[in-house]
Amino acid sequence: MKKIFLQAALLLSTVIIAVCMTGCGKNQEKRFTFDGMTQGTYFHIVVYAHDSTGIRQGIDKILSQIDNSLSLWNENSVLSRVNRNEDVELDSAFIENFDAAQYFSSLTDGAFDITVGELVRKHGFAEKNREKLSANQIDSLLSFTGYKTVKREGNRLIKNDNRTKLDFNAIAQGYTSDNIAQYLHSQNIHSFIVDVGGEVMCGNKKPAAGKWSVGIQNPEKLDASFNDASIVNIYLENESVVTSGNYRKFYVENGVKYSHTIDPKTGRPVTHSLLSASVIANNATTADALATAFMVMGLEKSRQFLQQHKEYAAFMIYSDSKGNMQTWQSGNFKKYTQNTSSKQ
Repeated sequence: MKKIFLQAALLLSTVIIAVCMTGCGKNQEKRFTFDGMTQGTYFHIVVYAHDSTGIRQGIDKILSQIDNSLSLWNENSVLSRVNRNEDVELDSAFIENFDAAQYFSSLTDGAFDITVGELVRKHGFAEKNREKLSANQIDSLLSFTGYKTVKREGNRLIKNDNRTKLDFNAIAQGYTSDNIAQYLHSQNIHSFIVDVGGEVMCGNKKPAAGKWSVGIQNPEKLDASFNDASIVNIYLENESVVTSGNYRKFYVENGVKYSHTIDPKTGRPVTHSLLSASVIANNATTADALATAFMVMGLEKSRQFLQQHKEYAAFMIYSDSKGNMQTWQSGNFKKYTQNTSSKQ
């Protein structure tokens, strides 16, 4: 999935956060920022609060708990032990991510699937000299791939085939953004923006400055200056935006760019020309999962899905038949491009 391939430097350019400083006052909230690395990518958090006491410690505790549950690089994580078929009791983070993943797999007719990791790894798109898998190899991998091949019974995971391995990379960072947002609310901090690897969750408006401004990356300006990198800016309050895309990972056929995204149903790269999908939802877990699913579904199927689910908004970037970049947006997306909120 996207997180296997995108480096932190690329992810740092996926959002543009504009934060306006406020005047000084006796009870004025101050702006604090927290930055670091987690889950193989960056995090950037801005909060407005009276003081920053204990905030970083609380954030680090959440990141550690999620790493110990869902990390593929932590050999002692719950996920690593599940993938080794050990008898392990599932914790709350694993259960919440697994249940959410199964829900979105069903909702998208299998376009979102946490069992596809082994297929992605075997295709070797991250390698310079990759070898094309044979039909027999793909069929063998497909025999133990699919969200219906795994289920949860209480705090135990049941697999139809012990070769099945799970990978939460397509949902865990959104889940992390949501959990940090929930923690901030619990600390009576309500004006914030949480960005974990491009999975953005916004809180209340900034004091005296309106909604949070987030930029969607322009694939044709990856190396542009920070202020010129976005193709469109959107404004959010208590909402999330997540972009899934393979800007640097694509191949060209007959002049058209195709992204290296694996279809869980066929085990092969998708044959549509969708380059990125940005989804706005009321939480980052949802936006993360749907953005990934849309990259599998392609533009037309995603449009059909959005017609049935108007609670979500989306912005798509794709390559046309002549290889030119084009964009499409859902009917309810435009309202996010205008900062109509009054100043606080």
